[in-house]
Amino acid sequence: MRSHFDVDKFFSPLRLDHPVSESDYVSVKPYIETLTALTRVANMSLYLIDYHKKGFLYVSSNPLFLCGYEQEEVRKLGYNFYPKVVPPEDMVMLLEINEKGFEYFYKLGQDSETKYDGFISYDFTMCHKNGQKFKVNHKLTPFALTSDGDMWLSLCLVTLSIQEKSGNAYIQHFNSPNRLDYSFKTKRWKAAPAIVLTDREKEILRLSAQGYTEQSIANKLFVERSTVRFHKNNILSKLGVNNIMEAVYYSSMNHMI
Repeated sequence: MRSHFDVDKFFSPLRLDHPVSESDYVSVKPYIETLTALTRVANMSLYLIDYHKKGFLYVSSNPLFLCGYEQEEVRKLGYNFYPKVVPPEDMVMLLEINEKGFEYFYKLGQDSETKYDGFISYDFTMCHKNGQKFKVNHKLTPFALTSDGDMWLSLCLVTLSIQEKSGNAYIQHFNSPNRLDYSFKTKRWKAAPAIVLTDREKEILRLSAQGYTEQSIANKLFVERSTVRFHKNNILSKLGVNNIMEAVYYSSMNHMI
């Protein structure tokens, strides 16, 4: 893989002419300490993008995103870490999603509450130092804006993906019944109905997460096993996954249960 990459490509069309002072960095230090504590109890793979300094302000110790590198090494590498662990074809995709994501961000105008209330999600391939390749899901949400509402810091969550292919980019606002799916063909965001699970489907997912079998779920809910299987099939169809464990994982990572 390439050892060098023009990191400036990741900052188009972001405006970087807004001053961020040292006192601003001091003000977010307690929040970074909170993230550190969170990753200790939840073992989450998190990192903070600093658009002002074009790097990473914080990287958690979780090994998933690190790909065999040291925590501090990845933090210092910043955007130069990506070409070390992401295949070239997925790097091109990341640049496209990044650019279209910023374009959408600017279309939101000056309403900072709207900018804070959602996230962008997509899947791509990462390569461990040992040569192993694996698919990850990457969610990004604004963490701190400049005084005039521009992007300063973003919080990123990296988890294992259940998707076979890279891409699958979408934006989800929590105050909207719809989500925005990105088309790599039309280069546009398009509104799509949000996936909605029924209360019974959520109940079955929660029981499945606890290890209950179809028959034990049926007994607990006082229904036939065929009814449980019917709801499970509906869940798999709605979420576009292959089995109930993937459904549990996907729904929990996307605020459905």
